[in-house]
Amino acid sequence: MDKQRAISHFLYYLEHHPAVAGINPAKVLLGHTADYEALTGAIAEQASDSQPFRFSTMRLDIEPTEKLAQAIAESDLYIFFYDSSTLPNPRPDGPEFVRALQGVMAENWKKSLLFKDYGDYFYDTFSVTPQRIAGLNSHLIQRMSHATTLSFKDDHGSWFETPLNSIKKWTDINGIGNFDLAPGEIATHSEAINGRVKFMGTFLSTIPFARKYGVLDSPLELWIENSTIHKIATEVPGLEHDFNKYLEANPSNRRIEELGIGTNEGVKALYARNAGFEERHCGLHLGLGGGAKGSHHLDLIFSSGVLALDDEPVFDGRFVF
Repeated sequence: MDKQRAISHFLYYLEHHPAVAGINPAKVLLGHTADYEALTGAIAEQASDSQPFRFSTMRLDIEPTEKLAQAIAESDLYIFFYDSSTLPNPRPDGPEFVRALQGVMAENWKKSLLFKDYGDYFYDTFSVTPQRIAGLNSHLIQRMSHATTLSFKDDHGSWFETPLNSIKKWTDINGIGNFDLAPGEIATHSEAINGRVKFMGTFLSTIPFARKYGVLDSPLELWIENSTIHKIATEVPGLEHDFNKYLEANPSNRRIEELGIGTNEGVKALYARNAGFEERHCGLHLGLGGGAKGSHHLDLIFSSGVLALDDEPVFDGRFVF
C-alpha cells in the first residue's frame, strides 16, 4: 500500500470540497484521537505549498470542549478522525467528545468531514486514482442510459430487476464536489425494484446491526415488491426479530430508498466496521429508510453478486466493459 499516494489523492479531493472551493488559503482543522495522530500528521506534512490549505491539528479526546468548539467555528472545514462503532463499549451517539460538541457540529455540518472507524482502511479508500473512479462512474451511468433493465443475481439464488425508465437520475459520487469525500459510488432511486434476494454482506447505519451481526455468512432473505420489503426470513439467531422490529418502526424503513453501486476497487472486502468507506465496496447496495421523518437509513452492502444491463454483465466481482 502506497500511503503517500493515497494521501495525495485525498488532498486532491479535498481541494474540491464545497466548503473550501475558492478559498485560498482555507483553514482546515484536523481533529483526531491518539490512534490517528500519525495519519493527520502525515496529511499536514505532505500538503504542498501549492495547495490552498492551512492545517491545524487538535486532539479530540484531550482538548477542552470550548477550545474545540471555537476551532470548529473559526475553520473553513473541520475533519475528525476517530473510532466510534469499533470501540469496546460504543454508544449510538458517539464518544464523549462528540456528544459534547453535538450542537456546534450540527450548526456547522456543511463544513464537516467525519472519518469514523476508518483505521488504516483510510489508505485503501483513497488508493485508487481519481481518474479511474471518475471514469468507472461515468461509464456506468452512460451504459445505464442506453439500457432497458438493471438486474442482479448471485450464487445463493438471489434475483431482482428494475426497469431503467423508472430511474430519473444517477448521483455520481466520485469525490469531486461531494460533501462526503470517500469516492466510488453511483446511486439512484427506483420505485420498481422487484425480486427475492438472499442478502449476504454487512450493514451501515446508526442502528448497530453491523456490530451485532458482522458480515453475514448465512443469508437474510428479502421479498421485494415495487421497492417495498414485504417479507423476510433468516436462520441467523436474533436477526429476524431485530430486522422486523426495524421494518415495523416506520413505513419508510420497508422502502428501498436508495439503489447504489460501489465502484471503489481499493475497498477489497467488507469488515463490519460500520464505517462509511464500506459503502464504496464494489457491487450492489440497497439503502432502506430515510425517506420520511422518524425513519432510519440502513444500507445493506452486498459481498458479491452479478449486476447486468439487459442480461449483459457489467459487474461480476470486477467491472466488465
